[in-house]
Amino acid sequence: MIIREGIEVTSITLDGYEFPIPEGFSEFLLRSGYWVSGEVETINREEVLSKYDREVFVENGKLHTRITCKKTTKKTD
Repeated sequence: MIIREGIEVTSITLDGYEFPIPEGFSEFLLRSGYWVSGEVETINREEVLSKYDREVFVENGKLHTRITCKKTTKKTD
């Protein structure tokens, strides 16, 4: 069941940087089906993130996040 009202994004923060909320952002997330109620899928976040290196940096006045996989995939013969 999609939640139709009552949820509003009030802030976005990434690695200590706070970003302004664009007008209509909450409505966009609602209409895209991002917010739903029901069963919550759980993942082992630490296990997933341990496979990647993350670097946040500013380049030419823009904030970037670079995510690099630590392991290579196995080759099949």
